[in-house]
Amino acid sequence: MNKILNIINNFRFLYLFIIFVMMARPAYSIPTTIEELKKSIGSICADYGIDFCAVEEEEVSKKKKPRKFTETEQKILTRLAEQQERLRVRSLELDRRENQLKALQEDIQRQISQLEKLQQEIEKDIEKKKTQDNSQLEKAVALYSKMDAATAAQSIAKLDRTIAVNILKQMKEKQASLVLSSMGAAESAKLIAEMTTKK
Repeated sequence: MNKILNIINNFRFLYLFIIFVMMARPAYSIPTTIEELKKSIGSICADYGIDFCAVEEEEVSKKKKPRKFTETEQKILTRLAEQQERLRVRSLELDRRENQLKALQEDIQRQISQLEKLQQEIEKDIEKKKTQDNSQLEKAVALYSKMDAATAAQSIAKLDRTIAVNILKQMKEKQASLVLSSMGAAESAKLIAEMTTKK
């Protein structure tokens, strides 16, 4: 009996420690069966290096063994790996195409900007040419207005039809009628017809 009391006395700190650890654990992890208690005590003993009460759990030992896949599982895993590789390659290809598209869009935008600048320059040149043409036309009208009607008629008849019509339209009606009357009837009729139809 003394031996039993001595053994109990020697291990009372161990029992207190186990009770303390069990109380410190959360409520959901407190064992409810003898089997769970054995596993809990065994895992605590294993954690603290106490060999006589350490019990290696079956699940822990199972985890240490590498899992063997069946032939079907291996085929599925191989197909998944191949598909993943194909997706990776496709993603890289899409990224490359997206970069090409961005570069092409930037190039098109640059060309549009250049075309807009060129269009503005052309419009300025056209406006400048119109101004010059109007200025020259005004000078020609002033010269023909000062000429004798017969001389002006001979000179205007030799001009390009469009220019002749524009000059006559810019002249005062009295002067234009004198010039037209100095021309032949057929020529003056043609010019009058063009003056009335052309804007």
